[in-house]
Amino acid sequence: MKFRDAFVLPIILLLLAVGFLVDAETVNIIDVAKLISHVEVSISPAAGSFTEGSTFEVPIIINTKGSSINYVELKINYDQDKLAMISSSNGVSIIGLWVEPPKYDNTRGTASYVGVIPNGLRTSSGFVGTMTFKALRTGRAIVNVSANSKVLLNDGLGTETVLDFRRSEYTIVPKAPEGVRIFSETHPFQDSWYNNNNPIISWEQDEGVNGFSFVLDNYPSTIPDNEINATGTTKAFEKLSNGLWYFHIKANKKGAWGTTGHFLVQIDTTPPAGFKPEINYLVAATILVERPLISFFTTDNLSGIDHYEVGIINKSQQTTESPVFVQSESPFQASLTNSDDLRVIVRAIDKAGNTRDASVNVKSQSTIDKFIKDNLMYLLILLVILGLILVMFLDYRIIRNLRREKEMRDAAGGKLRSLT
Repeated sequence: MKFRDAFVLPIILLLLAVGFLVDAETVNIIDVAKLISHVEVSISPAAGSFTEGSTFEVPIIINTKGSSINYVELKINYDQDKLAMISSSNGVSIIGLWVEPPKYDNTRGTASYVGVIPNGLRTSSGFVGTMTFKALRTGRAIVNVSANSKVLLNDGLGTETVLDFRRSEYTIVPKAPEGVRIFSETHPFQDSWYNNNNPIISWEQDEGVNGFSFVLDNYPSTIPDNEINATGTTKAFEKLSNGLWYFHIKANKKGAWGTTGHFLVQIDTTPPAGFKPEINYLVAATILVERPLISFFTTDNLSGIDHYEVGIINKSQQTTESPVFVQSESPFQASLTNSDDLRVIVRAIDKAGNTRDASVNVKSQSTIDKFIKDNLMYLLILLVILGLILVMFLDYRIIRNLRREKEMRDAAGGKLRSLT
């Protein structure tokens, strides 16, 4: 028994010593871990979606978690295939003295912020700087703080802290196409009318666009539905009715629909209303120069009357050519001689180019008119003689009436004297 006790006792003492050492080591490790300072670096926001081609700002924030720090050296990595940094502004930063200005390298996808904080700083949201990115391509883009970044305590020893950080992940979504550019070779100007009711409309296709949705109707603000019904860039329409037609189209790019483009087509295939020119002769003009006045007017319900043209055919002369039309206004003066027999054609043209012709025959007025013109001198002398005769006749009547009144007054005076 004594031998066994002598053997067991040292073993028990050895186990107790090992246990004590293990406990002592564990206590020391826990205490050291508690003594190490941690600093949190965050890139805000930690996640988000941004449109391809857009720019967005990402601030860098430090939380010292109660410790005082005086030196910051942050190395940032970002996905250079998806993002391009366009600014590394420091703004109103906690960094008081920059060891080197904030800089970035889009080729490598890196940025750095290195500086000193005089007298140290404790903060829960210290602003270091802002990274401004442009979204280059669709997909996921990662931005994180590099492991070789460091922050030093303001303890006079330059003690390095433990950095806590998480990467930020952004989704770059496709940019919606802008309004489609629309044009037409058959109806190029939207403010003009056309008598072609078979318009051909074309549009441009931007890079990355995989289809279009379009509709043609009589309403100016229609938005096509989100169903692709065209992959080409031209559409022909046939036999459209008269009036205003609106072509609406929007593009789809990687699932994103763009804004709607609109194009107006104005169609008028109907000529102006029928009309009949009228001839008016002025008496004075007939005597001196035979120039009949041709008056005309008509209307057009859609595009409206643009102008009139007049052409003259002399029927007294043989001709095989079409008359020359010249633009004119109502009334139109037609000059003719005694032997002329004219056909005056008035052409009304609307703003879509439709035409309506109306004609009227113009002749020298009559034999009496011809006689008056040929014997004008003699007729004027005759009129003067007739005027003189009329004056003499009127004078004779007046003188005779005056004599009769005098005789009557004299007779009445004689009777009065005989009675007295």
